[in-house]
Order: sequence, then C-alpha cells, then structure tokens
Amino acid sequence: MNTLVEQERKLMELLTRRVHETFANARAAGVPAEVFDDVESIARAMAAALPTSHIYDQLVGPFYDTGGLTRWWGVSRQAVNKAVAADSVIACRLADGQWVYPTWQFMDTGTVHPHLIALWRTLRAGADPWTCAVWLRSPQHELGDRSASDWIAEGYPLDPALALARADAQRWAA
Repeated sequence: MNTLVEQERKLMELLTRRVHETFANARAAGVPAEVFDDVESIARAMAAALPTSHIYDQLVGPFYDTGGLTRWWGVSRQAVNKAVAADSVIACRLADGQWVYPTWQFMDTGTVHPHLIALWRTLRAGADPWTCAVWLRSPQHELGDRSASDWIAEGYPLDPALALARADAQRWAA
C-alpha cells in the first residue's frame, strides 16, 4: 500500500508533466499568456479536485465536497443539487448538513458510471443514502467477494449486482 508521501510524489510528478504539456500546447497554438494570469485560481481549482477527508472515509470514502465537485464539473451548486435530487450522483449528507460525493463513482471524465446510478436508484428505493453507499462498497459473496462498485469498475455485467441490490432494497423496505 502506498503512503500519503508516495501518493503526493506521484501526483506532483503527473501534474508537473501535464502542466508542462498544457503550456507547450498553448505556446504552439499561440495562446496569449494572459489566459494563465490568474494562477492562484487555477491552483485552487486543481486542488479542489482532490478528495477531502471525513469520518466516513473508512467505510465509503474518500469524498469530494460540493465546492470541489462544482469546480471539477464547472457548474453551479444548484446544478449539483439538481443532480442529487435526480439521484444521478451518489451523495450522502453529513451531520452538519454538508453533502459529500464518494470519489469511486466518477469516471475520468467526471461522469458517474451509469451502472452505479442504476444500482444507487434501486437501493435508494429501500434505504437512506449512507446505507446504500455502504452497500455499494461492501464485499458481496455473490460477486466473488467484490463490492458492487468494484464489480462495475472492473467491467463485470450489471445484472448480477442489480439482482442483489433489488433483493436487499426489497428486504429493507419491508
């Protein structure tokens, strides 16, 4: 397992390489330097994409908070709230009212895997968000001791996980 120091080093190496590539491409395209004038805002936006730490990290996390997600998606808080209300993003509310969004649900593009949303919506019919998020991250014997989220991320078919989710959601709702 990697330590935080090792992860930071890897991240800094990747960021440095990608920032150099971005600036090289900008120079080649004749982009004016003024585009990059507000380096503080650029750095804040990049840092906002980093997961935050919460007490639930061991069970379901790490998480993005709403501010981080709005910056990553380039949308307003209202747009994120609309996605939460539509159950098109996996979101859990902390005791202080703050919403958090597990990082494992997002693909590299920032979109949520549609199979995870299908599982989420099925589970939400029978339980609260935290129960559903924990279920998605808990190993399932029927999925080869993988969690449903890992099962989906590894490219396995939705149907076996969906059958388990339906059965548990029905049991919870009874």
